[in-house]
Amino acid sequence: MIAAWPSTARADRFTKRRLYQEGGVPCYWIVDPDAQCVEVWTPQGAFPAVECEAVVWTPLGATEPLTLQLGELFRPI
Repeated sequence: MIAAWPSTARADRFTKRRLYQEGGVPCYWIVDPDAQCVEVWTPQGAFPAVECEAVVWTPLGATEPLTLQLGELFRPI
C-alpha cells in the first residue's frame, strides 16, 4: 500500500505517477479542473492520453463501461 502523499500537481504528475506505473496500477487519472481535462496514465505510457470531452473506463469484471462526460463534471455549481 502506498502511504498518503501530499496532493500537488508536481507530486501527482511525477512522484505518484511513476510509483503507480512501476506498481502496475492499470489506470491513473489526474483531473485538472483549471484545464477541464483529465490525464489518463497507464503502466506502459510515456505520455498520458489527455481527455477533454469524456473519460471512458471499463474496470476488470465490469459488464459495461463507466463514461464521465467532462462538461458535466466541470459545470459550474
